Amino acid sequence: MAKTIEDYMDGRNNNYNLLRFLAAFSVVWSHAAIVVGGNDAVEPLSVELGYTLGSLAVNVFFVISGFLMAQSYLRSNDIWKYAAARVLRLIPGLFVAALLSAFLFGPLFTQLEFAEYFSTLQTWLYVPITSSLIDDYQNLPGVFEILPAAGEINTPLWTLRWEAAAYVGVGLLGIFGILANKKKFGAVLCIFVVLYFVISLATDLRTSLAPVDHMLRFGLCYLVGAAGFLYRESLPLNLPVFALLCLITFFVSTTEVYQFTLILTLGYGTIWAAYVPSRGNRAFNNWGDFSYGIYIYGFTVKQMVFSTLPEIETYTLFLIAAPITILLAAASYYIVEKPALSWRFKFATGLKEFSKSRYRSDL
Repeated sequence: MAKTIEDYMDGRNNNYNLLRFLAAFSVVWSHAAIVVGGNDAVEPLSVELGYTLGSLAVNVFFVISGFLMAQSYLRSNDIWKYAAARVLRLIPGLFVAALLSAFLFGPLFTQLEFAEYFSTLQTWLYVPITSSLIDDYQNLPGVFEILPAAGEINTPLWTLRWEAAAYVGVGLLGIFGILANKKKFGAVLCIFVVLYFVISLATDLRTSLAPVDHMLRFGLCYLVGAAGFLYRESLPLNLPVFALLCLITFFVSTTEVYQFTLILTLGYGTIWAAYVPSRGNRAFNNWGDFSYGIYIYGFTVKQMVFSTLPEIETYTLFLIAAPITILLAAASYYIVEKPALSWRFKFATGLKEFSKSRYRSDL
């Protein structure tokens, strides 16, 4: 009898840290082309698959998050613990990255005089707006303005708002008891799939409204990941199934169902890669999870490197930027992210008490 996902799950003994690390660096590599050639540059795999390496890597992130967030909520069964962990996972690291961009990297790479840079309101608004996810495309005065990717400080941050939205979505599914009931979750999944195809095939909303496209894409990735966890006891996990999905994806690559099939295949392959390969790669977990730091620093580092060495090619840019990004990511993990997450239980208690006090005051 074929082994299921549940058969391979053994606590934290998995490859998720490695997969996220590789996905984060795939984004860094993909965006190196943009830094050198501007937004019209051809990113890796965009011609071959119709999707860039960076977009596929982001899909992997969302599949992994869907799986792990469903697991996190159901195992804690506490909305406050879940919310505290999610806030502390996203915000502290992003806040420090924004702080460094505005008050260290910005002054070094702006075209403005020091006094003019710090007298501009935009400089002071960058940190609160960026770290709160209110807006993901804030510029800094005079920074990177003459580069091919003109004025772009940290392009990948736009996906973080969708990640936060997905966190909220999982929380709502948990609050209403849908995550804990496979039949209810299956109904939600079916409704989403129907909407996905109706909107994709019968309307032009995905091309005319970017938020609709992002909602369908990331929502599908997240639900595929969550479904992997919820149905882990019955879903087989083996290479032949993945190979069959890859074959199906190849044959439908010129049809309207290509993206749907690609995400399904990518999701299954991600879960397979997280649990089945189990040799020395599991030792990667001892290093920690640097993926978030790589993601939030990679683009800014490449822009700084290219500002300093404007004649370099894409490959060279990546090779120079990669070790700098890893150092910043490691510092972010050990100095900011890991310590922040250690406060999640106290933070959860505080959120719960605050909610109770507000409820009493409303009475």
